[in-house]
Amino acid sequence: MTKGDASASPFFYFFLHTYTSYAFKEHVVKLTELYGFEKKAKKLSTSDLRKMIVEALNEKADPSKVEDDRFPMNLSSVDAEFAKKAVNTEPAKEDTIPVTGASEPVQKLKPSQSSMNIEKAMGQAISMILGDMELGGNINAFISNDDHIMDGHHRWVATAMVDPSQPVGGYKVDFPADKLIAILNAITAGKFGITQGKPATGGFDQFKPGPVKATLQQFAKEGVPGKFPRPPEQVMQALEKFVADNGGEEKGEEAVEKAAEIMVNNLSNLKFETPAGAPSREDMPVIDDPQPAIQALTTGEVDVNPPYQVDEDQPEVKEESKKSSDNVLVERWTRIAGIK
Repeated sequence: MTKGDASASPFFYFFLHTYTSYAFKEHVVKLTELYGFEKKAKKLSTSDLRKMIVEALNEKADPSKVEDDRFPMNLSSVDAEFAKKAVNTEPAKEDTIPVTGASEPVQKLKPSQSSMNIEKAMGQAISMILGDMELGGNINAFISNDDHIMDGHHRWVATAMVDPSQPVGGYKVDFPADKLIAILNAITAGKFGITQGKPATGGFDQFKPGPVKATLQQFAKEGVPGKFPRPPEQVMQALEKFVADNGGEEKGEEAVEKAAEIMVNNLSNLKFETPAGAPSREDMPVIDDPQPAIQALTTGEVDVNPPYQVDEDQPEVKEESKKSSDNVLVERWTRIAGIK
């Protein structure tokens, strides 16, 4: 059977093409080997390998892989010695938690704790009405990716009482609130040496019509107590101004009642919802200076995800057993690739 033979089958042509291509490639391979033209594999440097791995993985911390026994949600349950090691490890890509500046309408945000002091919050609201304190603004608090604030609750609720559409600013962390509380508690104990949260007072029920009205009546009669006291005359001036700013004309006691009504109505725009399992204020993070925490989160200094640099059952991390960020990445890459 020849190629010009009309009786040649399509299978014959397929076989002939395949064989010819294979034979050609075989000869090319033999010629390159014979004359020393074979292509040699390029040797990768450590920096090249790291770059390849980082680009391939593009990792950041995974909240679903945060282990509760390593990072408990209650500050009082944190092992301070372990936390000190776990939040000061070599930076690792899989432990990186992004943090960005953020500004959100106060009504969009939610609390992470139920404990607040109504007198403190309403005293701040009076100051905001009189212009002595910024309405909204930067509360310098961490905000989870599900919109829970970790701190600044009094400023948050005071802003909401005056104008719930006003934005408040802070640091948006790409982690859900329940896991973020646990990580920040480890930083509280491990970086700042704080093992007890701030004292708790009342709950959300303080911000209902009865308590709000009673607190304003007390302020109008006795003034604002506390670190930033204010006389009764200034309180009444603030409340009458607040009512007028909201379209009212009431004065005196009627202005007090009207101001309470407006504040409660404004608060109805808020969601008083804490994260599931959130502890009370005494067991919450205490981070007055956010910058060291931001650096730890964004550079991957907190040993959040496996493979771990710090083991819970090891009282001390020996120098020779510490993993650099390169080793951590290589170990994770080989595991993903199935290399034993």
